[in-house]
Amino acid sequence: MVPSHLDFRRLRHVRIEQVLLARGVRLAKRGHDLVGPCPVHGGDNPTAFVVHPAKNLWRCFTHCDGGGDVVELVRRLDRCGYREAAETLASLAGTVPVSTSPPAAFAPPRPLFHPYTRRLNLDPNASLLRRKSITPDTARRFEVGAYHGRGFLEGCVGVRLHDSNGLPLGYAGRRLDPELLRRLGKWKLPPALPKSHLLYNLHRVRPRLSTAHLALVECPWGVMRLAQLRLPAVALLGTSLSEPQISLLAHASKVVLLLDGDDAGRLATTRIQARLGTHKTTIAHLPDGLDPDDLTDLDLASLLHPLLPF
Repeated sequence: MVPSHLDFRRLRHVRIEQVLLARGVRLAKRGHDLVGPCPVHGGDNPTAFVVHPAKNLWRCFTHCDGGGDVVELVRRLDRCGYREAAETLASLAGTVPVSTSPPAAFAPPRPLFHPYTRRLNLDPNASLLRRKSITPDTARRFEVGAYHGRGFLEGCVGVRLHDSNGLPLGYAGRRLDPELLRRLGKWKLPPALPKSHLLYNLHRVRPRLSTAHLALVECPWGVMRLAQLRLPAVALLGTSLSEPQISLLAHASKVVLLLDGDDAGRLATTRIQARLGTHKTTIAHLPDGLDPDDLTDLDLASLLHPLLPF
């Protein structure tokens, strides 16, 4: 039930784009709509999440399979009730909800994300990793591999995630089932993972970040392939770049943009270079339709040799 003293009619006029920008989420324009990976469930499908600015409504067409207005979006993003969503929207609208009832007893904020710190037993000889030319030694070093148990990673190749200081956060899962891939996208991320504040592999390259040239790729496979060539790289876990990620990349001497050679990757490359600046970035152009892990070691080295010091 919506509390009567909260003016939801006014708060529903807060723009969805405003809510997303405040969280570092930027969408691409497609006709009259805005599209991008879904910020509610995570994932990497560049057209899963659609915003209709004229109606100020949103919808996720994959994992969430639902949508609604800006209030429902905040409730989903923050996993909160109507009151908490109203307070968030009131802050963005520059208003303070007026209450005629006595203040409620203090309740601590509910946690949004619970790190999973246990280490799982993953098979480094996964066929997916072999197809991507990732060796078992590299898989063990990066703590990735097929998961043969039940639970969150069932039917996935697991990839261990860390924050910028190297503290474990849990595992992302690369789905293997073709039907799930079609419906839900490639990647399964931990609930409420603060993806916009992360760069995959940053904790490993951070000690030499200020002096090294750094490659920026979309997903962990590219990081691992470049690591086999002794080249430092981090991954976005998608194609969007947030303000916190920009702050992390600002410490790098030079950033080589090596995003996928598809339309989404090329669009993201243009956006990211515009945000980081041409003085900070160089673009490595991949062949049409190919990802970094599709190339041979020789082709990768030839592409990056002029851009990244070996």
